[in-house]
Amino acid sequence: MTKEDFLLFQEFLHEKAGMFFAENKQYLVENRLVKRMGELGIKSYRDYFYHVKYDTSLKEFNTLMDLVTTNETSFFRNEPQLISFADEVLPKLIAEKRENRATRSLKVWSAGCSTGEEPYTLAMLISEKVASLAGWNTEIIASDISEEVLGKARKGEYSGLTLRNVSPDILRRYYDQDGDNYRVKASVKSMVRFCHMNLNDPRQLSTQSGFDIIFCRNVMIYFSDEVKKELVRGFYNALRPGGYFYIGHAETLHGISKAFKLAYFKNALVYHKEVADASKAKPTLVSSAAGRSTVGAGTAGAAGGTGRALDLLSKIKQAQAKK
Repeated sequence: MTKEDFLLFQEFLHEKAGMFFAENKQYLVENRLVKRMGELGIKSYRDYFYHVKYDTSLKEFNTLMDLVTTNETSFFRNEPQLISFADEVLPKLIAEKRENRATRSLKVWSAGCSTGEEPYTLAMLISEKVASLAGWNTEIIASDISEEVLGKARKGEYSGLTLRNVSPDILRRYYDQDGDNYRVKASVKSMVRFCHMNLNDPRQLSTQSGFDIIFCRNVMIYFSDEVKKELVRGFYNALRPGGYFYIGHAETLHGISKAFKLAYFKNALVYHKEVADASKAKPTLVSSAAGRSTVGAGTAGAAGGTGRALDLLSKIKQAQAKK
């Protein structure tokens, strides 16, 4: 692969998927593409680039995404974050909704879900920790750019190292065993809805809203800072006020976004979208009978402005009566 060939792939991947591979990653791109090129009978990297670029079906683009990304994941990965989710964040959110008599619903997004281990883990934790949510509408949206990994996620069949953190008790309760394979039970699958999404597509991102919690762990490591800023802005808008945002334990939003507040829980640090303070709302303008605007602060200010307008009308009528 020449440097010019690499730069073509670098720019293409950044434009289409937001992924940025520095020049020291040329060997990685080269090694991951060579086998696929052999399968297609394509001899040069330049020819493969144009094969991907002009494939209107996007089938080869999806294959390219599988080749250049690492879909290594497992059930119950990064236990401290999951403990904070199950034992601290979930109970807090549920208590707040009950206290405020909010909609009896819980909406979670696993962005960059890969082969499904993360969203299924979240579904199991919700089932374990908040069994009292009978009658609540619980929904987990799981998205990824790769159709291939989404197909595996929908099947929900796993074996080997991906199950290494799953306790025997959880295996018995939430999986059906078939030899060395374990299939996620239908009750868990029903809580998760998988969908194809390119996180670098603002139109797709803007369709998401009302989430209580968003997980996007170890996904943004592939993105440039420019793309990260746009993506985090999209996540912020997709969260409801009071919602929480999990990123990888070694990741940070420093230099990316100041919109979130960092919440310090016992088991993990989690980003939080604060609820707007009504007392800091901007003054409202209230029209007066004299054709000018008076400044009010909420309802009380509006009432005062209306009172002054009525006094003025009364004085005008009195003056007319004397005539």
